[in-house]
Amino acid sequence: MISKEEYLEIKDFLRHRVIEINRLDNSDRKIQRENETKYSLPNQESYGWMPAIPLCFSVKLTDKQQMYVIPYAAFYNLLDFYLRKAILNYPHLFGTGNAKDVITALYKVSDYEPIGDIDAYQQFLIDKAYCYFLIRDNNGELNPKIFRLDLFRHILSNDKNGSDFDGGLMHAYRHFSWHGLKLSSGNGETALINVWELPLLLAKAILLNNDLTNNPLQFNDGERTWNIVYHIDPETGVYYLTTAHVL
Repeated sequence: MISKEEYLEIKDFLRHRVIEINRLDNSDRKIQRENETKYSLPNQESYGWMPAIPLCFSVKLTDKQQMYVIPYAAFYNLLDFYLRKAILNYPHLFGTGNAKDVITALYKVSDYEPIGDIDAYQQFLIDKAYCYFLIRDNNGELNPKIFRLDLFRHILSNDKNGSDFDGGLMHAYRHFSWHGLKLSSGNGETALINVWELPLLLAKAILLNNDLTNNPLQFNDGERTWNIVYHIDPETGVYYLTTAHVL
């Protein structure tokens, strides 16, 4: 957990950026619904822009540089508990090539049923499950770059009579596994130490990359060569994950 002073500083730092992100998200959802696009989503009122302090933590990068992890409750709880519970209880619903199977497994362990059906749960994850990452530079100041990692942005039909996670962590998780168990709808060909390893690695790579032409971003961590594709929102300047895998 970060200190109260750090929390208040980050809260003030993120305030206007996140409100603008939410405003654009809501406007985009309204347009999508009116046009009945493949990304049609219900319009949402602006939601809260800073999670509770016990969920936030930092990771030391160098002696004077650290990365802050600001996960919203739905994101934190899914990675910290529900994803592993779903994998252990319903492993046959992972790696099927169908993102809907993964949602089914997550819904079964989510305790969400008294609140809403599986479609409402899927929408809840789209709206609420995301995490912000930012870095404090060597000079002690917060770097203006912000990386937002959504659990996923959409679920789209594929040409194999299934569906795919579009954007976000679950899209990338298709290529990864944990203790031999697949983390999403794909083959899970690369093993992770834990479910937080990938989001922390992605955030560090994207936030420390100063070459905007380096997209896809490729680097070697000493054992594996990574390929990371990201998107920079032209209006907010916030970084988003498109996908990632090991070459």
